[in-house]
Amino acid sequence: MLNRKQLLAFLVMLVPATMVGASAQSTPADADATKTEIYFGSDMGDVEAVSQEAWEAFVADVVVPRFAAGFTVVEALGRGRSTVGPLTRTRVLVVVHPGDPDTQARLGEIRAEYRKRFATAGQFHIDQRVRIRE
Repeated sequence: MLNRKQLLAFLVMLVPATMVGASAQSTPADADATKTEIYFGSDMGDVEAVSQEAWEAFVADVVVPRFAAGFTVVEALGRGRSTVGPLTRTRVLVVVHPGDPDTQARLGEIRAEYRKRFATAGQFHIDQRVRIRE
């Protein structure tokens, strides 16, 4: 049986191939879609931060069940509007989807659960119209 780290590592390797397959199946090539990027800050104030283990649990428990067909996570460094000091760890969840109400609701659930688990860690999202091409 795989532990969470092994499962997440497997999913990270699998996601790019799965995402291409999911996009091709759910949206025809050269079709319009929406790309959502949710930026998850890890700074929770004082010296506390969202740990790698807590992030992996969040992805496994919250993101994977809602987007099993594909998503991408990008690790980055960033600074929020109200942040001072050095850049902090930021994780970006990228989902390309048809932009329907069901998908928007699932994305909203992910954002709400992040706020619930990591109340003071900042987050924001962007939606962008994109064209899928193969």
